[in-house]
Amino acid sequence: MEAAKQRPYFIWNADLSEDDVRRILAEGSGYSRTQLMGTILQYARFADIWNYLTVRDVQKWFWQIPWRDVALRDYWKWALTLWGYPPDDCADPVAARVLV
Repeated sequence: MEAAKQRPYFIWNADLSEDDVRRILAEGSGYSRTQLMGTILQYARFADIWNYLTVRDVQKWFWQIPWRDVALRDYWKWALTLWGYPPDDCADPVAARVLV
């Protein structure tokens, strides 16, 4: 089967192909984009994350991403800050989740 038509290994809860994933990340609504970003950040191997996302994507959407637990969210916040992309640009993270 052609790679673009196969489901990426980290997508376990939806019938999405590689093409679908890339289309949603590029053109999807804020909600669908952040849901997918959360899946990638939480279930893809670290090296594979960067085949789909940029550090700036993660920084921009950080507070809208549905993290599965606080520890993982805090780990990514720490890493982004260490790399020079702190996600604290949002004054009200709770409000940011509602605005998606």
